[in-house]
Amino acid sequence: MARAPMKLHLKKNRLHKDVGKAPGAKITEADIAKEKAKGGVYAKRAQFAENARKWQHPGTGKR
Repeated sequence: MARAPMKLHLKKNRLHKDVGKAPGAKITEADIAKEKAKGGVYAKRAQFAENARKWQHPGTGKR
């Protein structure tokens, strides 16, 4: 039995708003560390951003 593809339901640019940066601006390692220190939902968003950096995003030329 084939597994259905995972779908992510995200609120876009939420971490950017928490950090105080414009949408599309780069989130730095310091920003991620600061949000993780807050705990709760902020830490979850920061952890997600950290994990998403490791993904193979289409159009970036990386494989």
